[in-house]
Amino acid sequence: MRFLVVSLCLLVGCLAQRPHPCSSPPLLSGGMTVTTQNEKLFTVAQYMYDALGQRIRLWEIGKYENRTFTYDALLLFREGTVYEINDRAHSCRKGPLRGDFQPLAVPKDATLLAQSVLGSSSGPGEGLLINTWTGELANNAGKYMSTVTEFGCIPVSSLYHSADFGWTVTSFYNNIIGISDPGQLNPPDYCQGAETKEESSDFFSVFLNMHSVFGSLCRKQRYPPSDSMRALVLFACLSVGCLAQRPRKCTSPPLLTGSLSVSSQSERLTAFAQFSYDALGKRIRIREIVSYDNQTLHADALLLYREGVMLLISYRNRTCYKKPLKMDFHPLEIPQNASLLGQAVLGSSSGPGQGVLVNTWAGELRMKQGTAKYISTVTEFGCIPVSTLFHTRENGWFITSFFNNVIGLVDPQLLLPPPFCEDAQLEDADGEEPVTFFSLF
Repeated sequence: MRFLVVSLCLLVGCLAQRPHPCSSPPLLSGGMTVTTQNEKLFTVAQYMYDALGQRIRLWEIGKYENRTFTYDALLLFREGTVYEINDRAHSCRKGPLRGDFQPLAVPKDATLLAQSVLGSSSGPGEGLLINTWTGELANNAGKYMSTVTEFGCIPVSSLYHSADFGWTVTSFYNNIIGISDPGQLNPPDYCQGAETKEESSDFFSVFLNMHSVFGSLCRKQRYPPSDSMRALVLFACLSVGCLAQRPRKCTSPPLLTGSLSVSSQSERLTAFAQFSYDALGKRIRIREIVSYDNQTLHADALLLYREGVMLLISYRNRTCYKKPLKMDFHPLEIPQNASLLGQAVLGSSSGPGQGVLVNTWAGELRMKQGTAKYISTVTEFGCIPVSTLFHTRENGWFITSFFNNVIGLVDPQLLLPPPFCEDAQLEDADGEEPVTFFSLF
């Protein structure tokens, strides 16, 4: 546990060279997804971002309260104007855009939460060095948590909390420094006589906290899909499986050491853990700090699948709680029945150290009380775990994020039972779910 405390210290700020707040490149293009904790909203979007000209273009496909919507918007902050564009009908709606342009940047008053590696630092192309920042939004609007790459300050994800939606998660991917088609940031000719509407928008609500404008847009009548929107549909098709060279299901390295965090959709559970994973000996060690219903707990578990037992260890009391493992060892891998959701770059492919190529897979597992869904993301090179979403009807979604993975065992002794566990008595666990990789965390 002392090792875990030291690791936590390193994670939350005991860095020798602390990262500094930064600004993203002034010209960016890429994709993003937006999801809300209450599952009311899900969107996929393409964006173009021009901080020099203070212009943003968004193409969205989404679902709000089980209704599908599309949206194509051009935001011109210097002119104070937003255009809702329908390429297919050659028509526009024009409205005021209130509020100053806010560039993509980590605010100066943000607090560093962590520096970590998504994937692994053990091989080229297997990991991405990131910094996570947190703070309070202006006007008591809520809390935020923003993650950017250490090199290049490329956005990776942003979390924002509100009373209406709970946590809203924006994930950025396939970012490229530059604008591939600058003409898309100019109003089309047919927008010269655009109808003026009274509603106003601002950058903060449209881009950084997109849930606030998405919720209102979803309730409006949508234009038919435009030519730009059809291009976005084609892009979405490419992202969910129309790849010419499809990634293949893979198995993670048999020896792995790293960290993970777990959070539940209900916000009742959050956890931080260190793990050692040995697929050769079929052993896993988990040492975690857990917050459950506002109570803090410490757990230290050694899972020995060949022996069919799990040990809950307390070094302070020099005691063990021994219970059966009634399930075969399941290695860290993408199951053979998984379906490819997409391949993407977290961060950017525009420069070295700015991005990592990942594959996302989805499927179902049979559990004792029914089926469970999962969505698992691993690196293309090395098959290093990045994140896993696990859903059951009883508990909703659990999100496990892996980071600082290293190929190999930092301390093999951690996978051996302590001497004081030799006399531990096996206790009955009838009625409990069998432990699998996806349900363990």
